[in-house]
Amino acid sequence: MLPGTREPGPRPIPPAPEAGPRTVAVVDIGASAIRLAVAQIHPDGAVRRLENLQRAVPLGKDAFSRGKLDRRTVNLAIEVLRGYQEIMRPYDVAALRAVATSAVRDSSNQELFVERVYMATGIAVEVISGAEEDRLIYAAVRDAFSGQGLDADADSLILEQGAGNLDIALLQGGSVVSAGSYPLGAVRLASSPGAERRKLGETLDLMKRFIGSAIDEIEHSFPLARTAHFVVVGSEARFAADRLAGEAGERRVRAVARDDFLRFARHVARMGPEQLARKYSLAPRDAETLGPALLTAAEVMKRTPAHRMLVPDVSMIDGVVLDLVAETTGRRLAELEEQICTSAENIGRRYQFDEAHARYVADQACILFDLLADEHGLGAGERRLLRVAGLLHEVGLFISSNSHHKHSEYIIGASDIFGLRPEERAIVACLARYHRRALPQPTHPGYAALSRRDRATVSKLASLLRVADALDRSLTQRIRVVSAELGPEELRLRVGGPDDLSLERMALRGKGDLFEEVFGRKVVLLGSATA
Repeated sequence: MLPGTREPGPRPIPPAPEAGPRTVAVVDIGASAIRLAVAQIHPDGAVRRLENLQRAVPLGKDAFSRGKLDRRTVNLAIEVLRGYQEIMRPYDVAALRAVATSAVRDSSNQELFVERVYMATGIAVEVISGAEEDRLIYAAVRDAFSGQGLDADADSLILEQGAGNLDIALLQGGSVVSAGSYPLGAVRLASSPGAERRKLGETLDLMKRFIGSAIDEIEHSFPLARTAHFVVVGSEARFAADRLAGEAGERRVRAVARDDFLRFARHVARMGPEQLARKYSLAPRDAETLGPALLTAAEVMKRTPAHRMLVPDVSMIDGVVLDLVAETTGRRLAELEEQICTSAENIGRRYQFDEAHARYVADQACILFDLLADEHGLGAGERRLLRVAGLLHEVGLFISSNSHHKHSEYIIGASDIFGLRPEERAIVACLARYHRRALPQPTHPGYAALSRRDRATVSKLASLLRVADALDRSLTQRIRVVSAELGPEELRLRVGGPDDLSLERMALRGKGDLFEEVFGRKVVLLGSATA
């Protein structure tokens, strides 16, 4: 290999610098409660929980009935968070991640809520998407399945019955192939307009019709008849499992027979909140949501052949802790990337993309990323976004070949990509926008909405994507990048394949412009026979 050249290959993730355990904390701002988990993460990935707390805060009642969070509810949330800060103080927490879900996400004043929390507590709240919730739940469920004698690769349907939304993920071969979020949360159903004036029978009938209609829609995306594992996550499912399968104890996953669960769900749904509170010694908020949650799970289960319901003793907060384990130890990151790319490929198939070309561009872009790592200074997270952009850069062709880069930007921006946060999806959408034609401009809305740092990232990554796309001008995937030499004036790419590179060189004359602008070098293509 020539001096100053690099061979393709991802850089290894460096080990965490800490020699001992690291204490982290997670705050989950949900629709009915705010939860805190404090955990100690050891270098081998083992987790020891130090605190598990929750306080009722009715954010969902405000969001789902009035569309905005009431000032008094926001004040209560801040009071709870300040109390949690006092609890965290003796633990010397090294990392804190605070996430908010559907109640804050669906509120018209979510930005005001996030700002007020930050000003009052210094806690930066991240309002996560439904797709991110799905990923976190999936990670927690898969972790619970390990060592339980359950086939994690079987076709599975995972339901997370939250207070605001019902989140569903469909797994085939251990990979998430589809995920969605639906407005069937227990608090949302219990807080529907006029619910307090209707009789119990009328409310039950209305809920069944609404749930049935939503499940009809769900079945267009999820082949429920193929379900091998029917998995339900949530406090109401755990309540049912406590009564039908016994206390969890050391078991991380409990199985409830189909007929037993359907019978119990009917029984609970026919009782009013006051009856449930008396019979099962429930808090009023838990009694209100129990019936709607179990009714929803039962109606979905009826559409599946599953002979049992599996109830993992996990919640979304466990998924966030696993994320922090990955960041601390470097473990699980490869699995996360695989899941994200699988989701992107499924979106691509939905829009009839050229799969061979998309994978080629994604692969070559990542090879370029690795070869030029010392020059661009980006990390594993940005590499992941580049791969997703490579997979999806031409989905806009589904709409029209004219301006298809703009159509790709729109489709990606409007799609839930499993595992990507909204700000990451915005970067991917911009990368697809700039895989051809115009270079990034401050007048372009999507680009202008990014932070200064993210705009710089887009410029670097888009320049690599354009070069990778030019290398497959023939759409036959006939050449492969072997090495790169970065000189003061040129990036010399040596490729393997046919000696005639005239088509690719012509494409690079049109698509190498952004690389030349960002890195100050012209891209030169050298074949295997080039001296």
